Amino acid sequence: MARPKAQVTIVMGCVLASACVSDALSHGDLPTEADGVEADGGACALDERLLASAAPLEGIPALTLPAIVAADDPRAQYLDPTSRVLGVVVDGQARAYPHNILWWHEIVNDTIGGEWISVTFCPLTGSGLAFDPHVAGERLELGVSGLLFANNLVLYDRLSRDVYGPQLAVEGKCHGFRGQEMTLRGVQEMSWGRWLALHPNTKVVGDRTGFSRAYEVYPYGSYDRVGNNELLVRMSTDRTRPMKERVLAVRGEEGDGRGYPFGELRLLGDRAAVNEFLGVPYAVFYEADDGGAAVAYAATVDGTPLLFEVAPGGLYRDLETGSLWTFGGEAVSGTLAGRRLAPLANAYVLFWFAWRHFEPRASWFSGG
Repeated sequence: MARPKAQVTIVMGCVLASACVSDALSHGDLPTEADGVEADGGACALDERLLASAAPLEGIPALTLPAIVAADDPRAQYLDPTSRVLGVVVDGQARAYPHNILWWHEIVNDTIGGEWISVTFCPLTGSGLAFDPHVAGERLELGVSGLLFANNLVLYDRLSRDVYGPQLAVEGKCHGFRGQEMTLRGVQEMSWGRWLALHPNTKVVGDRTGFSRAYEVYPYGSYDRVGNNELLVRMSTDRTRPMKERVLAVRGEEGDGRGYPFGELRLLGDRAAVNEFLGVPYAVFYEADDGGAAVAYAATVDGTPLLFEVAPGGLYRDLETGSLWTFGGEAVSGTLAGRRLAPLANAYVLFWFAWRHFEPRASWFSGG
């Protein structure tokens, strides 16, 4: 199916390389919402203008089918236990997509068990989402358009050369993709050490990508620190909480989602279990160490809803059967031993300011 291509005019911006970002943030020479790019003829159904990162198309090169290696492979030694990863499990196969790689490439198009998956991460909004990259039966190969919307990565399809829209909109917003939507896949963000402990047979993206990048080095200076209020592109933000605080978002179908700020979850203790309902019953598990991690699972097994509480030994107990579960959603003892909880496909982690911009009508959890 051929799609008309969105014609995009770049007005101004700053190349998203380490030196440029650091210089822009240090000197306040940032583009504003009055600058940027706009699709000709209103090609993108957005309330605000698209904004240019000024990195050209593919200036940040997405990866397609990179080398995937075992955790003990020398090509995985660029990671340390506290490095953050986006983890997915497909047909029992665990795979990690490290932030270290995604800082520099933002998108990995990959296959697991013969199924295509596109893992996307925007360093400016701290958002990591995974997609089944099919629309209307056609596979997309996602790339970095070089555009931003509300500081968020704007995706485009390398195969049709058409702009899809902002990552955090999920639904296609531009031209031929308008009103169409890729399906979200379950993704969990946590430290490499925690992911590896939960999935000792995991594979991971190796550092031999064909590009010369310092994968051990975060290229955005202090940008992601909780107390840092700088943005590459100026925009109005909700300052109710720290702008760069991580939030586990559960996206609702009608903008009625729910957010779990890590600071609120931390009020419950070093570990927490929160039982919730948003169309379906689900449970949020939280652990504070290694930078904090929060995950959400569909809390139903064989049609029976489960309620959870924190148990000793780093485990969680369901109140219906007394079975004990890991942070990774696997029952390790009790009548449900061997069963697994399904991660919510509509749950992902991002910065507070981005969540409030893209989900302004969503509620959020208070641990107080």
